Amino acid sequence: MNPPEAPRPIVTKYAVFRISPRSEEEVVNSLAPQGRVSDATRAQLVVTPNMHHIAMLQESPELGTAYARADTILADGWPVVRLARRLGSDIRSRATGAGIVSRLATRAGEGRHIAIVGGSTLAANERAKHIFEQQGWRVTATQAPVGWSSDEREVAAFARRIQDASVVLVALGTPKQELVAMQLMNHLREQTRASFLCVGASIDFLATETRRAPIWVQRLGMEWAHRILSEPSRLARRYLNDIGPFLRVWRDSTRHAHAAARRREFG
Repeated sequence: MNPPEAPRPIVTKYAVFRISPRSEEEVVNSLAPQGRVSDATRAQLVVTPNMHHIAMLQESPELGTAYARADTILADGWPVVRLARRLGSDIRSRATGAGIVSRLATRAGEGRHIAIVGGSTLAANERAKHIFEQQGWRVTATQAPVGWSSDEREVAAFARRIQDASVVLVALGTPKQELVAMQLMNHLREQTRASFLCVGASIDFLATETRRAPIWVQRLGMEWAHRILSEPSRLARRYLNDIGPFLRVWRDSTRHAHAAARRREFG
């Protein structure tokens, strides 16, 4: 009797990867286990792709490098969930950057050290810092203003300040956040066992600088429509431009899966 097949990977031009089926709650439990220290033995890179990120992986070799390095890849968008299911995953729902950060911000920090990189405004960064501090976290934060990541001395100095952090939230938008996460990891190397999470607009959502769609809209898989209506000038064209590349990834991934199934059947 043949063992059950593993889910087939998503195939893009610059990265081939599988989506983790872990839920937001499971991720948060691993980041902040209650009453005990994390059992992490090395640094971890966590990325959270949505349809836009999948489309970018057709164009950006730098983003592909981050995905090749990532330890955990979570589905932030419903189209990615549906593609993962089409490829054989038993994933039940999304695990969004915003959802993970929101849940993490309600967990008792128990003195753990968390770093925050990003937020569209200094006020959002400071508000997020305050929210985590209220829960008993030690927080090191920077908004990472324009040009920050280009100054290696600044980045290295920040890395030294967070070497004992257990969680690093990098919220700068893709692909910048993935590149900055790797930049920090490269500075720290074996000195850190932190989980570096690339979490998009999550700091703005946490600080209520930007409002997420209502829960019922999220459950219908229509959060994208809410975001377009909230920021039409920025997002409408982006979503339209992403559809074609995403559908090509869907086609290529399913073709790859069918070819692998045939090889398995006749091999």
